[in-house]
Amino acid sequence: MFPSLPSSSPLFLLCPLLFFFLLNHSPLSSAGHLHQICGKTGKYTTNSTYASNLNLLLTSLDSKTSLSGGFSKATVGQIPNRIYGLALCRGDTDASVCRSCLDTAIEDAPNLCPYSRGAIIWYDNCLLHYSNQRFLSTIDTSNEILMYNTQNITDPIRFDKLVNVLMGRIADWAAYNSTEMFATGEMMNSTNPTSPTIYGLAQCTRDLSRSQCRRCLSSMLNPINPLFKGRQGARVLGGSCNYRYEIYSFYEGKPTLRLQSPLEAAPTLVTPPGEEGKKTNVTSMVLVIAIPLVAAFMLISVICICFWRRKPVVKLPVDGTSLEEIASAKSLLLDIPTLQVVTANFPEEKKLGEGSFGAV
Repeated sequence: MFPSLPSSSPLFLLCPLLFFFLLNHSPLSSAGHLHQICGKTGKYTTNSTYASNLNLLLTSLDSKTSLSGGFSKATVGQIPNRIYGLALCRGDTDASVCRSCLDTAIEDAPNLCPYSRGAIIWYDNCLLHYSNQRFLSTIDTSNEILMYNTQNITDPIRFDKLVNVLMGRIADWAAYNSTEMFATGEMMNSTNPTSPTIYGLAQCTRDLSRSQCRRCLSSMLNPINPLFKGRQGARVLGGSCNYRYEIYSFYEGKPTLRLQSPLEAAPTLVTPPGEEGKKTNVTSMVLVIAIPLVAAFMLISVICICFWRRKPVVKLPVDGTSLEEIASAKSLLLDIPTLQVVTANFPEEKKLGEGSFGAV
């Protein structure tokens, strides 16, 4: 039981102020510490080989990350004291902010996860992850922390649909278009200017491939956690990727993407990797294949019809006699009585000669 103090006592008046100061000025909260997950693969002891390897790993990550675009990974030691690690700074932070965040993470790690062989520590501007189990270049979906704004939105159904569209586009850009696997975006409501603009961010650790990055974000976004429905903001912290959205701008610089809410209701689900535009692409592909085939079929049909309707060709006589000569010959044919009248019945005195076939 707390001791009672007179209300007029100066110490009594200072107690609430002292409690507020201690609550809001702890070393971790001042550095933007969000959460940590300590590994369950065993402990190490002071002055052990593993402890020495861990110090080497953390020193390497601390010195390299801020100089290599905000990401580095390393492996130190031999089995069974081998240790794997990576450090990631948020894509919109500069080198000094990145280095400061990692300095804090390395200083806090022994206190947050004392003697643990593995740990994931999240800060607002950076992530530190190390373990005696190999995790590099694999998607970590087992270590996730959910955080959300306790304030609700006034139009939750439409808001959640717009969040799905926005975060899907941001995830696509981070995975497939950004060298840093990081993207930000905003969604403005063109149909209702009084509705809040939605701001979003997505990022992956750069030991993943682009397809792995998108699958990691998809596992978080499809569907968005039911706890987030109707909330003004939320975020998911993961070992391999993370995302966040709010109704206020929380990142540095201009957004990667600027979207306007569609006039019609947006899709309820974020488009999974490779699916956006799939129906359109399939339809286009069918048309590209079908149109030439139909045109070729019609052309062949026309040629066949014309061929079938043509009159039979009359063969020329083999002796070279022309059709005109044949027609003329037919027109000179006379019967025997007519010839007898014309020739006076072939008299002997008008005979021209006689051959093997008779008199002429």
